[in-house]
Amino acid sequence: MSISSFVFVSGWPLAAALAREWDSAGLIFSKLGVIALLVGLNGFFVAAEFALVKIRSSQLGTLAAEGNQRALAGQHVTSSLDAYLSACQLGITLASLGLGWVGEPFLAQMLQPAFRLMNIESPAIITSVSFTVAFSLITFLHIVIGEQAPKILAIRKPLPTTLWVSAPLRFFYAIFKPA
Repeated sequence: MSISSFVFVSGWPLAAALAREWDSAGLIFSKLGVIALLVGLNGFFVAAEFALVKIRSSQLGTLAAEGNQRALAGQHVTSSLDAYLSACQLGITLASLGLGWVGEPFLAQMLQPAFRLMNIESPAIITSVSFTVAFSLITFLHIVIGEQAPKILAIRKPLPTTLWVSAPLRFFYAIFKPA
């Protein structure tokens, strides 16, 4: 069943008319998945950055002495803090740029058919309003889910966050470290 037939059967004729102009459901969900992934990656790197700055070495030392592998990874990361903070910034930048590159045009494209249904034909108006709404939505997702929530989590719970991010961050650093 296509999106348009589902929406029309569900009693949403406006949404059905919009869905006829959209990409296939698979492509829409793929793009939404990429947006979610990029917001999540941004959040991961933000959480890593704040957890690494907030964690005390004594917290990791106790667990590392017991042989906890994640604590040992955390000790390695915090012993080269400047390098790993740079890796966090690179990850944040790449995720943010990717989000802007994929997210805004996709959401603007999803909004544009609504204007044609409202008999607004001016490309300048359609483009300007679609861009503004899409940009605002992506910015909201980026700030709230990709920045603030992970930052608050990392500040409130630096030990579990450090244990969670250290091994993947080491992998990311190994791939992107300067030669």
